[in-house]
Amino acid sequence: MRIFSNFDTNIRSKCILEHSAKYSRENILCFWRSRLYFFVKIFFPLLFLLILCALIIVVFYYVFDGDYLLFFSLATFVLSLFFLIPLVWKWIDYKMDFIIVTPDYLVMYDQAWIFNKKVITLNEKSIKTISIERKGFLYSVFNNWDIIFLAEGDVTEHGDVKLKWIPKPEKRRQQIAKIMHKEDFIK
Repeated sequence: MRIFSNFDTNIRSKCILEHSAKYSRENILCFWRSRLYFFVKIFFPLLFLLILCALIIVVFYYVFDGDYLLFFSLATFVLSLFFLIPLVWKWIDYKMDFIIVTPDYLVMYDQAWIFNKKVITLNEKSIKTISIERKGFLYSVFNNWDIIFLAEGDVTEHGDVKLKWIPKPEKRRQQIAKIMHKEDFIK
């Protein structure tokens, strides 16, 4: 669904189809944030927010004997919006940030907000290293780490492109190396 000119919810599937037509499906790789990101950054905070709002309403209901219930319900709803907006932002990050790897280049789509999309394209020859950054307990336990692509000559991004919360990063790095150094793809 296309809401604004730079906020297309079907961009991932469109890009996969476009690159599959050019390189064939075996010669492209598309990956995005893990489900752990969804649970840690979106689901559990949303669940906590809903439980907290319900508890606040119940407490005020019993403290004031049902008086002002509508007022406290509306106040709780309005205050919860301040915490809900960052969750929507993280959901957009979860659903719309992805990387497509082809034999010739790597494209990273970063939808920061509804009106802010960044697309970074790196030529296969400019990528010098593919690093994996390991940090934190949850990253290690669930095998979700950050993948960093170090490229030469990119001043605006300081030479690196980073996608966080990638599942099985070692496997992804091997798949990327296999695709980018493959010469027998169909043109």
